[in-house]
Amino acid sequence: MAATDEVQALIVEFINKNSNVADVQWDRRMSPRLLFNPYSEKYEERKIIAHYFLLAASILDDTIVGYPENARMLMVYLHEAFGSSFFEIKKAHLFEEEIVKADFYHDLGPNKKAAPENLAAVNLFIRNNAEKNLLKYAQKFTKPKDFIEDLSKNIPALSGPHKDRAWTYMRWMVRPLPDLQIYDHLLPEDLYVPLTKENANVAASLGIIPSALPSLWRDEPTAAHARQRLTDYAKKLFPQDPAKIDYPFFLLGRWLKQKTLNRYTLKTALDFLERMQKITGQSQAYYQKMSRYKSGWEKKTALTLLRMHIPYGYETISFPLPNEVYTPDFILEKTVQGRKIILEPHFEMTKKQARKYALFKRTYGHEFLLILLLKNDLIPLYHQRKILTDDVCDDVWPIEFIHLLVEKIRRGTYGQ
Repeated sequence: MAATDEVQALIVEFINKNSNVADVQWDRRMSPRLLFNPYSEKYEERKIIAHYFLLAASILDDTIVGYPENARMLMVYLHEAFGSSFFEIKKAHLFEEEIVKADFYHDLGPNKKAAPENLAAVNLFIRNNAEKNLLKYAQKFTKPKDFIEDLSKNIPALSGPHKDRAWTYMRWMVRPLPDLQIYDHLLPEDLYVPLTKENANVAASLGIIPSALPSLWRDEPTAAHARQRLTDYAKKLFPQDPAKIDYPFFLLGRWLKQKTLNRYTLKTALDFLERMQKITGQSQAYYQKMSRYKSGWEKKTALTLLRMHIPYGYETISFPLPNEVYTPDFILEKTVQGRKIILEPHFEMTKKQARKYALFKRTYGHEFLLILLLKNDLIPLYHQRKILTDDVCDDVWPIEFIHLLVEKIRRGTYGQ
C-alpha cells in the first residue's frame, strides 16, 4: 500500500471511530451540566436549543474563550445567572458586568472582552430578524449556505474571517446524532466543513491546503477557497455527510497543534491515537480548561507548560489497571527515546498512590515516562518512608523548579 493510501485509510478509520463522540458543547459526561436537554423533541425547547447554540457559536474562538470547553462553561454560567432573560439581553454591558465576576474570567482568551458584544448581537438578531423563533426563521432557507450568508450579513461575530463559527453551528443543527438535527429540513450533504484552526492543521498535514498559518483567514476569498478544498476532500470520503469529518478532525488537529504539519507527523499521531484507543477502549475526546485543575500544583504545571509552548493534554486518557483506573494529569507531546512524558504533580502522596504508579510503570512503561512533581522538602521524607521506591516512577522533580524541568524538555536536553 502506498504511503498516501495508508494515511488515507488511517484517516477514514479515525473518522469512523470518533464521529459518534458528542460535541464538547453538550457532551453529558462533562461539567458543568446544561440547564436543558440538548436532544429534546419538544418544539419550545428546540427553539431554546437553536438560540442557545447560536450564542455559543458566536464566542467559539480561542482568542475569546481560550479553549472550546470554556465556551460551554461561560454559557452555562450566564444561563444560570440570568435564567430565561439570558435570551433577552441586548445590551453588551449587562453581559460584561456578569462575566467579569466569574472565577474563571482570567482563564479566558486575550480577546475575552468581545464576548459580551457577540452575545448581545445574537440576541438582537433573533429578536428583530427571527422574531424570537429561529426554527420558523430557518424555514426560509433551503440550503445551509443561504442561511449562513444571512447570519453573516446580520451578525458581525459570524461574518468575514469568523464565518466558520457559523458553519460549526450549522453542523450542530443539521447533522443527526451525535449532533442535534434541529433544522431537519436542511440536508447534511449540503454542509461545508468549518475551516477551524484544528481542521486546518489536519488539512495542511494532508496537503489539502498549503499551510495552517493565520494568513489563511486574512480575507473571506482566501478562507472560502481553503474551506472549499477541505469540503471537497470530505465529500470524496463521505458524499452524503462531508461534515462527518469535522469533530474527528477537531480532536486530531488539537493533537497536531504546534507540530510540523506533514503526512509523517500525521501518521505518527494516528498510529499513537489508535494504539491508545486499543489500550483504553476510549475515543480520543479530551477536555482542557483551567477550572478543571484540582490543585494549585496542577495549575502551576499547566501555566508553565503553556508559557514555554509545550503541547500537552490534561487528563486525556484513562488507563485500565487491575482493579482500578489511572488517569495521568499531563501527557506531553514531547518524547524521550520514543516514550511520551507524563507529569504528575502532587502536594502530598500516599503509599496507595505510589503502588498505582508502580503498577502503571510496569504495565505501560514501554510507552510512557512518568515524572512525579513533589514538594522539595517532602522528597527525602517519602524516600525515608519507602513511599518513593525505585519502581514507582522514572524520575522525581521538585515542583518548585518545574520551570527548569520544562526548559530541559523544551530544549530536548532532559535525560542527557
